Amino acid sequence: LKKILKVFLKILSNLLKKKNKMKLKYFKRSEFDCKCGCGETIASDKLLQLLDDAREFAKIPFVITSGYRCQKHHDDLTNRGYHTSKTSAHLKGLAVDIKCSDSKSRAIILDALGYVGFERFGVAKSFIHTDIDSDKPSPVIWLY
Repeated sequence: LKKILKVFLKILSNLLKKKNKMKLKYFKRSEFDCKCGCGETIASDKLLQLLDDAREFAKIPFVITSGYRCQKHHDDLTNRGYHTSKTSAHLKGLAVDIKCSDSKSRAIILDALGYVGFERFGVAKSFIHTDIDSDKPSPVIWLY
């Protein structure tokens, strides 16, 4: 039994190492860190892979302006008057905001995100929000 458990733990350890070494072509994991400087990060592998696929399809850069948000940073944004949600997917590492300032790039980014399977979009003048939070309604598009 000890040998079986040891082998099982080794296999599990190898699987976790492979999971954490997911290769991204267009992004660094640090781009998804909380922007308050706390150093915390949670980023769903599915989210990252979909974003990498969308970036490949779009053929234009995606600048991540917000990825994971720790609770303190989220509360600070709320207190400063930013539009936030108490159940924000950013708090779970399931959301990103992508910088976007013109109509052409907005159309390209939205097309690419939809092409790879995103179904939730928030559109603002300077960014596009997208997430994969299955606890929220989908498909949806909203404006800020």
